[in-house]
This record gives sequence, structure tokens and C-alpha cells, in this order.
Amino acid sequence: MTTRLVFEGPDTLVYWKESGIPTVPLKTTIDGRTLLSIAAAYHPEVRCCHGANEWEGGVIHRLDGVTKGLVLIARSQKAYDALMQQQKKDMIQKEYRAEVTQGRCIDEGFEPFPSLDPFEGPSIISSCFRSFGPGGRSVRPVVVNRRYADGRIYTTSVEPEGEGVLRCTITRGFRHQIRAHLAWAGYPIRGDVQYGGVSSDDFGLEAVSISYIEPCSGRKLTITV
Repeated sequence: MTTRLVFEGPDTLVYWKESGIPTVPLKTTIDGRTLLSIAAAYHPEVRCCHGANEWEGGVIHRLDGVTKGLVLIARSQKAYDALMQQQKKDMIQKEYRAEVTQGRCIDEGFEPFPSLDPFEGPSIISSCFRSFGPGGRSVRPVVVNRRYADGRIYTTSVEPEGEGVLRCTITRGFRHQIRAHLAWAGYPIRGDVQYGGVSSDDFGLEAVSISYIEPCSGRKLTITV
């Protein structure tokens, strides 16, 4: 499936991003095909609003390049600022569908998993994070030392959805949060070899739902695929 517009409102857009393209450009690589460049081709106003990084436009949250699914984009600076405030207050909820395999192929840097097996029922996985590996390319959950990431605890709510499938819900997220949390639990995402998953042509993580308050109307919207 290719990247496409799923919802268009007066001050927000929701796009479904395909796997294999970045959400936004890197600071050192502004050109190239990204979700932002695709959205801006039809809605150029999304480049006119931004936070600290101008090149990220009105994108409210990013997906990893390999992850597919829904991304929220603001169409004005006023909407962007309002949505970022919602995100800081954990008011934007995102749900993911994760296809997983049992048992990770790597153990380096993982502390003992302190929670219940996610397939035994609804569970909560919580931790701080630390960078791991050459160049900090990966992350590892940390529960013992909370000095990492300014001591903030990130939470992933997990429910079994079927054989080999978990439903994950987060609000404000950390880089690779769901990928690292599920690998920590012993259920790496299919295709996520970076976190000990089995190799696959199709990366098994998709953002399938997002809920937020529409800035212009104050109504709660839930966009689902």
C-alpha cells in the first residue's frame, strides 16, 4: 500500500505512511521523498508551521521509517501549538498493531523483564530508556536508574489481539518505544532484526488509530484504519 491521505479537517491532516520512507527529512538531508514532502505537495501550508525544527513542518509525531500507519499533521501554527500542548499532557492517544514472534535473538543490554507476559492478558510495560550500541542507534528499557531521558517513564499498554498479534497503546512516545518494550517482554516485532526479531520482508508494526482534540472545534476525533 502507498502513502495516502486518510482524513482532512480544517486544521489537521491524518496520513497513512507506507513502510520504507521517513516521516520527516533529516537535518542533513532535507531533500528526498518523505511523508512531509508528500503531504506538502497537496497541502503546502504544512511546511509553514513547526516547532524547534523547521524542516519537520507541522508533523506532530513521527513513525520510524520501517513502521507504517497513521501520522497526525497540523495545517497552521495555531493548530500545531495546540496539538503539541495536547501531546505534552498525554492527551493524544495512538494505537498500534504488532505482529510478533516469541523469543528475541539478542539479549545484550536488556534487564530482566519485570512485568506479566503480554499474551496472558492486558498488561502495562513501563520504563525509562537509555541509548545503546554504536552511535546510540538502538535503545534499551531501564527500570533501575531513572536518570536516563530526564527520568521520564514511558508506558505501553498491551493487549493480546490474536495468535502472534498484540495491540499497543501509547500517548507521548520515546524513540523505538514499542519495538524495545515488546522485545524486552520477549516478543520482538516480526522483521525487527535490530531488536532481535526474525527477518521478514514485511515489518510487523502499524499505527492503526489516533485520537486527539480537534483544535478548531474542540471535538474529540478518532481516526482508524
